[in-house]
Amino acid sequence: MRKRILALVMSGLIATGTVVSCADQEPTTGGTATAEASASPSVETSIPADRLDKVAPADARAITNPADPKATLVLFTDYQCPYCAQMDTVIQQAKKDYGDDVRILVRNYPLPKHQNAAPAARAVEAAAEQGALEQMAASVFEHQQDWKAANTEDLEDVFVSYAEDLGLDIEKFRADYASDAVRDRVARDLEDSQDLQLPGTPSLILDNQVLELDSVDYGALQEQLDAALNK
Repeated sequence: MRKRILALVMSGLIATGTVVSCADQEPTTGGTATAEASASPSVETSIPADRLDKVAPADARAITNPADPKATLVLFTDYQCPYCAQMDTVIQQAKKDYGDDVRILVRNYPLPKHQNAAPAARAVEAAAEQGALEQMAASVFEHQQDWKAANTEDLEDVFVSYAEDLGLDIEKFRADYASDAVRDRVARDLEDSQDLQLPGTPSLILDNQVLELDSVDYGALQEQLDAALNK
C-alpha cells in the first residue's frame, strides 16, 4: 500500500508539471514536514548575461572540459541531498555521451538545513585538489546514509577513510579539508547559488537556461543537451 501511495504521489507530481528536489528552505506553514523533498513548479528561467559569472566562474570544477565546447552544463549539488545522489548517475551518463561537446561543471550548493552538507562539500573539494573530485563524490554519495546524521566533529575522520580507500595523500587531504581556500570556495559557491535564487538541489543550468528536470530522468536531460548542440 505504501509503494502504491508513493507511486500515485509521483504520478501526480509529473502530471502537474512539478519537480521533486531538496528545497532551499524548510516549509514554514501547514503541519510537520515528513520528508525533505519539495515539489516546485517547473518554470524556465534565463540567467542574464551579466550574471553568468555566478554560474560558471573561470575556476569552477570541471567534470568534462573539452577544448572547444558547444554547450556548458553546470550542476549545483548538495552531497547530503538524496536527489543529488541520483543526479550524479545522470551526470556521469552525460559525461560518457557528450564528453567531447559539452563542458560539465559542478558547483557546491550545501543547503543550510543540511548540517553536514558543507563538510561533505569540503571533502570533495579536498579530493579535487588531488584530481579525485568524481571519485570522492561517488564515495560520499554511496555512503550518504552513514554520515549525514553524524556529529559534525566526527566527519573529518569519516571522509579521511574514504580518501584512504581512494589512495589519496592523507596529510594533504586533511590540510586541504581544513584550509581557508576550500572553505572559501564552498562558501562562494553557496553564495552564488543563493544569489541566482536557485530553488533547491540538484539544480542544472544549461548555458544560460535553468532546467527543471527529474533527478533520474536522463532522457529529459539528453533532449535538452541535443537541442542545445543543434541550435
